[in-house]
Amino acid sequence: MKNKISQSHLIILHSEKSVTWGTIDPSGQLIESAINVPLETLPSPPRASFVLIPGSQVLLTYANIPSKNQQKLIQAIPYALEEQLAEDIDNLHFALGKRTNKNNIAIAVIARREIEQYLQQLSTISITPIAILPDILAVPKPDEGWGILYLNETVLVRTGKQAGFAIEADCLTAAIQANPPEKITVFMETGQTVSSDLYALGIPIIEKTDEQGVLAWLARGLIEEKPLNLLQGDYRRDKKTRKFLRPWLLTLALLTIWGGIEATKQWKDYQQLSQQRKLLNKQIETVYRETFPKAHKIVNARVQMEQQLNHLRSQQQHSTQTVHFIPLLNKISKTLTRTPSLNIKRIYYRQGRFDIQLKLLNLQNLETLKQRLKTQGFTVEILSANSRNNLIESRLRIIKTP
Repeated sequence: MKNKISQSHLIILHSEKSVTWGTIDPSGQLIESAINVPLETLPSPPRASFVLIPGSQVLLTYANIPSKNQQKLIQAIPYALEEQLAEDIDNLHFALGKRTNKNNIAIAVIARREIEQYLQQLSTISITPIAILPDILAVPKPDEGWGILYLNETVLVRTGKQAGFAIEADCLTAAIQANPPEKITVFMETGQTVSSDLYALGIPIIEKTDEQGVLAWLARGLIEEKPLNLLQGDYRRDKKTRKFLRPWLLTLALLTIWGGIEATKQWKDYQQLSQQRKLLNKQIETVYRETFPKAHKIVNARVQMEQQLNHLRSQQQHSTQTVHFIPLLNKISKTLTRTPSLNIKRIYYRQGRFDIQLKLLNLQNLETLKQRLKTQGFTVEILSANSRNNLIESRLRIIKTP
């Protein structure tokens, strides 16, 4: 993709919390990069951010529609492809590419919920990409045959300028046998070797290596050809505002942009806080129902919980068990709140012993929490600690030291 921007960002989205990124110059050379890092560690990008998403979520196909009118094409394509699609066309987003020599028009199809999820994910770190495209179309296209690139556990296969597919490595040879190309070019990191299964197919293979790895090849493939950008239609970047502001004085333009940024930030903050509030209210109501299973009508779970606790406290104010429970819980709570990104799932209390089920970021945070509780005069036992979905799920037993 030719552009006048001195530097660009290439971002590969692996999951909600993991990305690979690189800063590239106009020739496609990597300046700096990081592989499989947390999303929040991504540095402030240059003006241009190109985002690659898994090609397995995008259908690349063609349709033969004679009309050259863009609006008519957009209206006709969903119905032309309807028989090929398992999902309702109203739930899908269609992006148009270039026409081929046979007058077929390239089309990329993706579920609206998927692309909206990616845009929301990027917005949490204030990134508005200028292009989102399937990673398949960033694999360099050889002059002849197919281009192949191994990305984690997936093989990206570029079969044409606007065509290709993503497949598991174990299924690659079967896919090639079903429709063998005249030649295969494998793009690899220096020191990497081609599987003997590929050579066994008897198809000429060209090995191309780069010491900067597959990210460098994807950056080069992105620069060489204009990709099929998924940000079209409802998801197209709005250029009207920029054209409107151009004749204005610089000071007024800056004030307008600043105001827009602040308003957007506040709106995003409001949306996030609103979602968090709903989630917390739901969790409070769940805890309330579990704690007081006989309760039927719930108007305000938090207030009702406080009322029930006050009632229990007044009924058992002479009980040693209750006298010690509240101060101990307050003391433990202060330590728990100091642990970043900690999420409490369950708390059980019996005879001076707390069993707490929680989630946190890593084992270091778990060990730090344990030491802090010990300094508060508690005996702490880690009953279990398991890694799941990039988080640590653990159960702690906390007992006040005599």
